[in-house]
Amino acid sequence: MKLKEILKIKNLDKYRIKIVRHTTERKYIKDLILQDNFALYQSVQKNDVFSKYDYIITFKAIEGTHSLLHRMYEINGFKKIDSLPENLLSIKEPENWGVGPFYKYDMKRVNKLSDLEERLVIDWGKSALSWHQKKLDKKVVEILPESFVKIFPGYEEVILSFEELSKMINNPVSNRQWKTALSSVYGVYLILNKKNGMQYVGSAYGNEGIWGRWSTYVRNKHGNNKLIKELLNSNPNHYKHFQFSILNIVPNTAMKEEVLRLEAKNKEKLGSRVFGLNDN
Repeated sequence: MKLKEILKIKNLDKYRIKIVRHTTERKYIKDLILQDNFALYQSVQKNDVFSKYDYIITFKAIEGTHSLLHRMYEINGFKKIDSLPENLLSIKEPENWGVGPFYKYDMKRVNKLSDLEERLVIDWGKSALSWHQKKLDKKVVEILPESFVKIFPGYEEVILSFEELSKMINNPVSNRQWKTALSSVYGVYLILNKKNGMQYVGSAYGNEGIWGRWSTYVRNKHGNNKLIKELLNSNPNHYKHFQFSILNIVPNTAMKEEVLRLEAKNKEKLGSRVFGLNDN
């Protein structure tokens, strides 16, 4: 099956569509994603690449030339701007953008392919350096299962919102790669409260490792942590701002004391006892 066949099934074949492939592994792009500035990044271009199109479909580069469907956007015109928005100044040097003018597109996310977001994988082909294309006859490699969250990126790259973690824990078959990876190791993890910047450092050394420990948060929202309980007592919806990442992993044959030693060291480094959500 080809991408253009899926677009025809979705009644999108009558529109002018361009596909876009982003390599998100570069540090400054990761930073933009963490700061929720990725949509802004995509809407500003050095050259006019989108004005002749009704929609763009964006993909994220994964292994090899495979690409994962991210979002679909409607293009509603553009304007020229003389300088980059402040939140995008970090890209000016690495992408060699020089001086303006730049093109700022009015993009609106649409849900026409929402059922395939983070699920549809295509092969971008030999022209991987061409990050935007109008050629839609890309081979569909696979369609990942429903309730699939995203591809496991490696322990050091794990960053999950509470919503993503909850969906993953509640759908272990669709996310079996994550379950296998997180169940097979002990480790030290970080919970960041994106609402106020406070941090909690925790450890996992029990049944099913990190997967088992994080499952507790999905069940009761606080993981039985004293200060997080107090936070949720003051605002029961605060858990929606939690972001989970991994600081250290150790084999699941390690002694509990080794995991606790790493946990204490990270609490000291991050100051999570003084300024965060750790009370010991």
